[in-house]
Amino acid sequence: MKNLVTTCICALSLLACGSGEKSEEIRNENSGTQTVQTPTKDSMTESQVFAYILGEEYAKSLYLNTPPRIGEMLDLDAMVQGIVDNEKTFSDSNWVLQVPFEEQNSLDAHYDQVAKDRAALGENARPIVLAGPITGQKVVITDTTSRIVKYSYAQGVSIDILFNGMRETFSENFEGRFFIQGVRESIYEVIDPSFKKTVSDERLQSVNMEYKKRLEKIREERRQ
Repeated sequence: MKNLVTTCICALSLLACGSGEKSEEIRNENSGTQTVQTPTKDSMTESQVFAYILGEEYAKSLYLNTPPRIGEMLDLDAMVQGIVDNEKTFSDSNWVLQVPFEEQNSLDAHYDQVAKDRAALGENARPIVLAGPITGQKVVITDTTSRIVKYSYAQGVSIDILFNGMRETFSENFEGRFFIQGVRESIYEVIDPSFKKTVSDERLQSVNMEYKKRLEKIREERRQ
């Protein structure tokens, strides 16, 4: 969870955080992955674009920074499934996550130790283990599911909790589907620089600045 605190700070700064240094490394390691472009929309509201922006920022930070830290790439489909499942808990109190929070905490502890061991090895650390192909399909977690897939799912749950926190901060019901779209498209762009995102960079910057001003106003009001 402490790693996600850094991610949250990055998102609150909105598009000020950059992830370019590691993008080439991850792109080369996953160059054989197939990606499918999400159908574009004729128009998106500012609220929908901002949800997309949050998806981009949370996901890209995790996807680029996690592999060098733990030596394995995250499974994008599992991460998205974690988001999808956690979104359901907000509307259905009986909904049960596929990876319980107790197990998620155990996975965090395991990979924190993996990261420490890997850092101690330095240049002798093993090469990064590649993720499986991105399918865009639903992920079902079972007893035989690999630890990294479960961890990826847990990371999806965690960033969705942060996303919901932004709903509360702005008192705005940002739509989860656009958050997920931002998550997927940000990773597709890392893997394939020719991938054309649904939202132009100009629109992203414009909406980003608008919400940054709103956030500053909210903070100022809370200080009074």
